Amino acid sequence: MQELRSTAILDKEIEADARRKAEAVLKHADEECMEIIASVDKKIELTKKEKEEFYSKKIIAFQNDLNASGPLEKQRFKVSFIQKSITDAVNKYLSSLSQTQRLSLVADKFDFSICKGKKITAYIYGFDLNETEKYLKDKLGDSLVSVVKTEYGKIIIEDEINLEINEGIILEAEDKTLRCRLTLVHRFAQLFDKYRNELAETLFSSENNGGAE
Repeated sequence: MQELRSTAILDKEIEADARRKAEAVLKHADEECMEIIASVDKKIELTKKEKEEFYSKKIIAFQNDLNASGPLEKQRFKVSFIQKSITDAVNKYLSSLSQTQRLSLVADKFDFSICKGKKITAYIYGFDLNETEKYLKDKLGDSLVSVVKTEYGKIIIEDEINLEINEGIILEAEDKTLRCRLTLVHRFAQLFDKYRNELAETLFSSENNGGAE
């Protein structure tokens, strides 16, 4: 009986000792968990701060770029708008003319005397072949030896100025010593270059006057 009692006491002591050890382990585990959580919180806070600084710098840089590029983009838009307005006005003007008037527009001011004594081939695109041949025969006489119908851009590369009507004459000497362009593209490309500023001032005269009407 005494032996059984001693065994029960021993069991209780072992159980109590195990409980103390388990509590110590749990306490240590809790402390480690608290340290880990605190460390994670610090890392989260540090990462958050770093990201905030990173994106804040990005926003400032973007704003600076925007402030710097804004006036330039505005100027580019204005130049583009001016060019489109000029081109639209030219296309409207050309569509109001007859083909005969457009032929006169490209050819009447040309000095045909430079072709004298040469054998000239005329490459025609857009214009009526018979009408143009008659016109050139009157200007060139016997110097005109051939009239050939061609396509825009085939004989010579022209500037792209977005004309809706493409018509022209290319005069070429048989010995290749002379080649002349009498084309709408060439004519208006020259005019654009020469009068761009004047045309822009006309289009934006109200703006230059402070927008008053």
